[in-house]
Amino acid sequence: MFRSILVPVDGSGLSNKPVQTAIAIAKMHTATLVFLSVAEPRLVTTSDLDKVDDGRAVEDLNLQAARANVQKAVNASTDAHVPCEAVITMSRIPCEEILETAARYQCDLIVMATRGKMGVIDTVFKESTTQQLLTKAEIPVLVLPQCLEVH
Repeated sequence: MFRSILVPVDGSGLSNKPVQTAIAIAKMHTATLVFLSVAEPRLVTTSDLDKVDDGRAVEDLNLQAARANVQKAVNASTDAHVPCEAVITMSRIPCEEILETAARYQCDLIVMATRGKMGVIDTVFKESTTQQLLTKAEIPVLVLPQCLEVH
């Protein structure tokens, strides 16, 4: 049923929980996993050369962290003998990167965790990436609750 499964990871313990679930699903369906980590770009733009250099340093650190996040997932997939790809992007809008990556790799499932902040009070000021995906994705999104322990 599933041929390509996208698993966004951000380095948090919570984002790593779905990795084992995605590996199990991929094994059942002989699917390929696509691990995505979205690095945050610098938040300030300026023409001040010192600040530009500082911004580049921040972006470099964020990209290094994204690579490390994806590598953990790749290692788990490789250990389980499940084929996978690693994707690192930079964006202020993770939801859009997730959707674009899903389309580019022809994914037919997204597996991710939620931080559990899905109530009205929690979303008055900002919708979570999970909520955005649930309303915008044209493929199934499997959302694992934060309390789920994957073994």
